[in-house]
Amino acid sequence: MKNMKKMSAILLISICIVAVIICVIVTIVLNNDSRELEKESEKLNTLVAETSDGERIETEYTRIDNDKFFFKVPVNFVRWDDETIMKKYSGNVPDIVFSNEETTVNLILSFIEDIIANDQIEVYKNSAEITFTEIGEIIESDCYEVDGHNVGRIKVITPAADTDIYNDMIFFSYDDELIVLSFNCISELSEKWRSVGDFLIDSLFFTDNEQE
Repeated sequence: MKNMKKMSAILLISICIVAVIICVIVTIVLNNDSRELEKESEKLNTLVAETSDGERIETEYTRIDNDKFFFKVPVNFVRWDDETIMKKYSGNVPDIVFSNEETTVNLILSFIEDIIANDQIEVYKNSAEITFTEIGEIIESDCYEVDGHNVGRIKVITPAADTDIYNDMIFFSYDDELIVLSFNCISELSEKWRSVGDFLIDSLFFTDNEQE
């Protein structure tokens, strides 16, 4: 009888210890999740970026038509009309261009006709990286996930007619269509504007919250 009581007591203590451990683990997980949610909320709610010399750049969220993805655009950037885009670009003409008054800093969105699935983004990024290596200098490349969507990213310096161009671009699949969002500026402004480019590109989020 004493042994039974002793075993029952040990079992009860063990159950209590396990329960405490579970509570501690759950608390840690919830706290981590809470911190992550706070970070995401802060990222979404922060609408002012700063250049390296302290200039404040006010932004606002935009989306194109009824697409369920959003990104930040400086409020003083002008969206070009189709005629201006056709005049300024040849070859791979983008669909949407936002630009500063001097047209030296741009945020560009292109809907590529290529059909591409979410799980093919990294392969596409690797292929694009090879191409850019042949024509420019790659600074950084990466693949990550945003709201269930795979995103490939390449930062590269490419030559232009009379200067070099700093490009920070991301690739992702939306409705099985390849989308490219790119921040670029002339190389003379890259040090000043690079942090703002990061801010704009990192602002991408999706409201469908999943990718088939």
